Amino acid sequence: MQLRYLFLSIITAAFLSGCSDKDKVTPDADLFYEVSINGNDVTFSNKTAGAVSYKWDFGDGTSSEEESPVHTYPGKGKYVPTLYATTKEGKVTEGSTVVYIAKSSPVKMNDNTLSDWDEVTDYQVTSGAGETYFRKAKFDYDASYVYVYLEVNSRAANADIYDFYMDTDNNPGTGLLTGTFPGGGYDVLLEGAVLADWFDAFYHKGAQDAFTFDASGVTEFVTVGATQQEGNVLKFELRLSRAKLKGLAATTALRLGIQATKGDWSATLGNMPDGSTSVLINFE
Repeated sequence: MQLRYLFLSIITAAFLSGCSDKDKVTPDADLFYEVSINGNDVTFSNKTAGAVSYKWDFGDGTSSEEESPVHTYPGKGKYVPTLYATTKEGKVTEGSTVVYIAKSSPVKMNDNTLSDWDEVTDYQVTSGAGETYFRKAKFDYDASYVYVYLEVNSRAANADIYDFYMDTDNNPGTGLLTGTFPGGGYDVLLEGAVLADWFDAFYHKGAQDAFTFDASGVTEFVTVGATQQEGNVLKFELRLSRAKLKGLAATTALRLGIQATKGDWSATLGNMPDGSTSVLINFE
């Protein structure tokens, strides 16, 4: 028994003495992170274990050595950020993901100013000499909202009524056909004195030549932002939720025409656009 024990001890000792540092396995970092996107800003929440340093390649030509950086991408598009995590032994583990940045808008509803609309130039309409109510309109969008800016010859106290005719599926074969705004079939009608906290959504039904709309029951689809009165010129902005209104979240384009009526329904005040097809907004 004693000899056997000694023999085994010698073998064990020989085996252990034959192991070098080169034979030891160096563990990788346990790579893990989460991504949160808000407009062009992306927050990388790094939860990697076993690393002592990090490097982020954001996929747009820039990088960072912060552990959990917040990065602003230059514009819409597809980006492939990569995290390189280094252990204390110097071993590098990497992992990539894909980030999609949708179109963003400079327009904010809570900044008490209309100056951000100066940056919006793609979709704007200025009325001709024959239109006496609407002066100018601008439109913008992002993945969540459609933004509208209006300049009109009126006052907020008048509580004018606005009808928004919206072709939300970009298909003239569905929805109301109207000579006021040719070019679209209008599936959604938004109607009300929006500056007096009254604005309702209706969905078209029946024949395309029939003005038949059912109340949708949708609420909280509109947000009114800044309002400015400059003499007899009223300027205001509003935002429409794409997720709330029928077809607007999935469509690739929106046709939109706006008609204004006096608050007592006694007369039509004007049309935007005036005497032409509705505004076509292409969603990227």
